[in-house]
Amino acid sequence: MHRRFFPERLRLALRIAGQAAIIAIGVELFSRSMVSAPTAGATSGDPVVLELFTSQGCSDCPPADAQLNELGASTAGVIPLAYHVDYWNHLGWSDPFSSAQFSERQEDYAHALKINAPYTPQIVIGGATQFVGSDRSSIARALTKAQAAPALGHVGLRTSLAGQAPRSLQVKLKAQVGSSAPGPFVVMVAVYENGLVTRVGAGENGGRELKDDYTVRKLVRAFAIEGTQAVEKEVTVDLDPTWSVDRLGAAAFIQNTSSLKIIGATAQYPIG
Repeated sequence: MHRRFFPERLRLALRIAGQAAIIAIGVELFSRSMVSAPTAGATSGDPVVLELFTSQGCSDCPPADAQLNELGASTAGVIPLAYHVDYWNHLGWSDPFSSAQFSERQEDYAHALKINAPYTPQIVIGGATQFVGSDRSSIARALTKAQAAPALGHVGLRTSLAGQAPRSLQVKLKAQVGSSAPGPFVVMVAVYENGLVTRVGAGENGGRELKDDYTVRKLVRAFAIEGTQAVEKEVTVDLDPTWSVDRLGAAAFIQNTSSLKIIGATAQYPIG
């Protein structure tokens, strides 16, 4: 794996060194018009969000990317999301899907999960545990545990496309947290794209053709939740015209703003 160091969590120095190795809750029922997860529901409740931090510039990342794609295609009750970080971009190849926002999100997880520094590939399960992104056995055990845990919140979504050029995505959300869930919470919305193919021209993966699914294109903080009353809101997400609308999906999840634990999630694929 490749590790990134942040002195005092500021990006004053960046270096990458060496390689080493969801019982549904008793909240009131949601409107039937709200869409649940695209895969079959998890054994005991809401789907589990799998967040992979990756980069096309990292030679350790393609196996983790492939594993995330496989989990999304074959495993019930998971919502895979791949965030391409930008701190590899100065090492020969600029990842076209990378964003400083995603690197900052990974920094937040490093702080919340009390790890020394972010690294790639890193997978975060339910916002609560993290592993090397290609560590299949650890991921499987953590996923089984997360799926067996009671969900403390629930979120539903319905999407519709608006406009022609540029297009936007209207996302209707309904979220609620249980009385036993300590806050504060925020509802996040991620728009992701499948079927991306890139011929990498340089860097550690130079000459390789990489295939990426569940690639997060946009991550939006929709609204905060306070108390246990259900909240319904609608948000608009602008879509880049270069994105293939027929390969876009949307995910929504409720996340504790302090611990970053995710207590409820859902997704829709394709959108519209």
